[in-house]
This record gives sequence, C-alpha cells and structure tokens, in this order.
Amino acid sequence: MRRSRPAVLGMALAIALGGALGDAALGQPAASASAAASQPGVPASMAVLQVGDDAIIQHYEQLGGGASFLGTPVGSPYDIAGGRAQRYTGGTIYWSPGTGAHEIHGSIGGHYAELGGPAGFLGFPRTDETGTPGAAGRYNNFAGGSIYWSPATGAHEIHGSIGGHYAELGGPAGFLGFPRTDETGTPGAAGRYNNFAGGSIYWSPATGAHEIHGSIGGHYAELGGPAGFLGFPVTDETGTPDGVGRFNHFAGGSIFWSPATGAHEVHGAIRGQWAALGWEHSRLGYPTSDEYGITGGRRSDFQHGSILWHQASSRIEVIHATIPAALLGVDLERIPTTQKVVALTFDAGANDAGLRSILATLAANGVPGTFFLTGDWVSQFPSDPALIYNAGNRIGNHSMTHPDFTTLTDARIAAEISSAQGTIEAAGGDPLPFFRFPFGARNSGTIAAVNADGYAAIRWTVDTLGWQGTMNGTRGPDFIVQRVMASAQPGEIVLMHLGSNPDDGSTLDAAALPQLISQLRAAGYGFVTLDAALG
Repeated sequence: MRRSRPAVLGMALAIALGGALGDAALGQPAASASAAASQPGVPASMAVLQVGDDAIIQHYEQLGGGASFLGTPVGSPYDIAGGRAQRYTGGTIYWSPGTGAHEIHGSIGGHYAELGGPAGFLGFPRTDETGTPGAAGRYNNFAGGSIYWSPATGAHEIHGSIGGHYAELGGPAGFLGFPRTDETGTPGAAGRYNNFAGGSIYWSPATGAHEIHGSIGGHYAELGGPAGFLGFPVTDETGTPDGVGRFNHFAGGSIFWSPATGAHEVHGAIRGQWAALGWEHSRLGYPTSDEYGITGGRRSDFQHGSILWHQASSRIEVIHATIPAALLGVDLERIPTTQKVVALTFDAGANDAGLRSILATLAANGVPGTFFLTGDWVSQFPSDPALIYNAGNRIGNHSMTHPDFTTLTDARIAAEISSAQGTIEAAGGDPLPFFRFPFGARNSGTIAAVNADGYAAIRWTVDTLGWQGTMNGTRGPDFIVQRVMASAQPGEIVLMHLGSNPDDGSTLDAAALPQLISQLRAAGYGFVTLDAALG
C-alpha cells in the first residue's frame, strides 16, 4: 500500500511513542482525536495532530492522491485555527474535529484565503468543492457559510440569515442565481445585503432577510434602497391577489408593479388610504406614479384616479377619474339614491365675496360641499382653493372662462376643460370627475365631449337663484330656504353661488345657508358631496 511522506512520519511518531496510538498510527481510520488522546502517555494536542494528519492523508488518497487535481504536497501539514491543513500544488485540504477533512481549490480557494481561511468567519470547509445542482457553477459549504462560483459572477460568499433565505429560494438554481457580491453592510442603513445575478437579499435586525428583484428591485435602487425613505423590505416580491401584478412591502411603504403601469411606490397616509380602499382591487387600480409634491400637499396617481394629501388639514382626498356608466350621456340632476341626503354645490365665477362665510357655516355644522371653480376664478383668487379643500370639501371643473359650451367647437371645449383642470391642479386641487356647464347650457354633443375628457356632467335639482340678488329688496334669505325645501327629495342637488350680486352686492346664498342646513336636518336630511353619485 502506497504511503505519503506525512504518513511515514506519522508511523514513526507512533513507534516512538511506544505504539500507544494502535491501529490509527498504522494508517487505519482513527475513531476520534479524543479516543486517541485517551491512550496512556499521549498528549491530547499530539493526538489531535495525528488524527488530523491521518484524515487529510486519507482524503487525499480518496481524491486520487498525486494523480488528482490537487497534485503533489507542498511542504508538511501545519496547524491552523485549531485544526490542520496540507497544501498541494492544486489546492488545500483542511481538517478540524468538527468538520472533518475537505479540499478547497481554484477561485473558491483563492477567495476563501482572502476572507481569512479557517481563521475567518467562514471557518473550516464542510464539503469539497462541488458542482451546484441545477446551475452551471461550483460551491463549498463551510462551518459559517458558503462560497459560490460561476464563470459569469466569480466567487462570492454568503452566510447567516441571508444565506439561509437564499437556500430557501432555491440557491443558484433559483431565480436569484449566483451571488455577485459577498455579504456587505448597507451604506447609510444598519443592515446587510448580497447582490445576485437575478436580484438582491437585504437583511436588518428589525425586518429579517427578504429578496427584491426585477423592476421593483430596480425602482427600489433608484429610490435609495435601504438608505431611502422606504427602508428595508419586509416581504419578498409577491404576486398580487388579482394575479396581474407584483409587490414588495417595505418598512416605509410599498412598491407595486403591473405590466400596464410599471413599478411605482406608495407610502404614508396616501398608502394607508389606498389600502383601506382595497389596494389594487379598489376602483383606483394600480399606481401610475410615485408620490409627488403638489401645492400644499402630496399626491399619488393611479389607473383610475388619484389620492391627495393636504398638509394644512392632514386631509386625504380620493379622486376617481373613471365615470360610472350610469353617468355617461347625462347631465345629472339628482343623485340616484333613496336615502334622504342632499348635496350642496357652489359655483364660483365672479368673485369670492361669500366664500368665507359659506366655509365657516359648513365647518360649524360639519357639512361638506362641492365647489365648481372656473380657471379664471382660481387665477384671480389663487389661495381660495386651499381654503375650500382643506376644510374637507370637494372641487369640480366649471370651465376656464365660463362660456356657453353649445356655441363652441370641439377643440375649444377641450381647451376650456383642460385649461381649467390644469389651473385647479396647480393650486393643489383636482376637479375630476365632476363638471358643471356654465349657464347650464348643454346638449348631447357637449355632454359627450365632457365625458370624453373624463368628466361626469352635473346639473342641479334646484337653483336657489341667490345670484339674482335681493331684486330691489323683494327677496331675502327666506326666499332661498323656501325654494330648496320645496324641492327637497332624496339625492337633491342644490345650486348656490359664492360671489355677490353685481348690482346690490348681496350674498343671499351665504346668508341663507345656516337656516337652510337647519331646516333640512329638521326634515331628516343628511349631507354628502357629489362623490355619492359615483356609487
């Protein structure tokens, strides 16, 4: 039987010790270092040395000895980190009592040495270098982790919670593929990560280890990764319940993706509102933008609307841009309901003489209203829209310049609508999806044009005629209240105005509003915005 020089030296040592090591000294497999050390007169350290060297020799022979990829020994076995090692021209065999003897070579062996070898955090190898099942690469497992290698990615280590989760996800044969980095501290955030050919795994003490990849992973990186406002992931990428999209939740928000919308983040109060509505199952659908700043607040857009957050009031406003089929082709005169509710609506086109009185009355009574604004009015009173929506009211589109739409071309109609919408949005509001025709002038063509621009046309059940003024002292607030109460019915839409009469300067609607709210409540009516018409 062929024996290497270290084996012969070991036998000589055993003879010198008086044969105390028995069969192990003659090359037979030793039961353990502790068993050898139990022999009388043999120091434990010497026994460990002998068992380790014998195990290395035995494994070297199993691998083919000098004819193997390891080649011939270089020098003698040596102590390292509580174990033993033997270098060869093609690699190294390491041994420790807890891991046994295993070889390491090539790129993995080189990276292992860079990481400190057995004295590093990886410790001793638990396997020889082995082909990765289901993937074109190689790996060694160690007491403290693994090193994986592929031609495209090179050799990189993975360990701890990230390594455990990587294994759960299929390792190199899974969608993540081979690692592209060692485990690394996250810049600007207290955590760790590994990048892989197909994504990344991030870990923090508070969130554990979770993967992120694809379009969501790309957008996460654009937003600053763990050091950004989203923080660390708290889920892996997951399919949405509708089977269409994907998402990751993070400590500070979420990123949702769908084929139609791409990847967009949603967070904070806007995310909370969207979640309460049913996430992507809601009428809003998937996000089509990240959250962004608007005048006086923040906004996120979705497939079928938007959610706005107004800083001054911390109010969340949901804008639905999709018109129910029942509202197409009609100029709605009454909310379709059997419930005793009334929608108070206010048109703004002249001035804002009655606005503050109206807002104070609505607030004092806990009543919301819907305000139809022209673009010109917003330009003239640019701070007024914030007063309206911060008080919890709804805003609609009343055109840019208040023309008779029945006299306009289709192009001019579109311009009137879009100009007003842009002006109102610049002030921090969103008028979608409600439009009111100036002067109430409309026909089937103008209604269709309004619908095509994403708006439902809203008329009224009763016009208070407060805009006509006192008519030389013959009318007062009682006249307004009587007209509304005479028309009271479930779903009643009341038309009032913000401005003063140009002749007598009166603001009858503002003056009548407290009494009107009181009498409607006494008759059993509650109050809604026009959102109630959306179903």
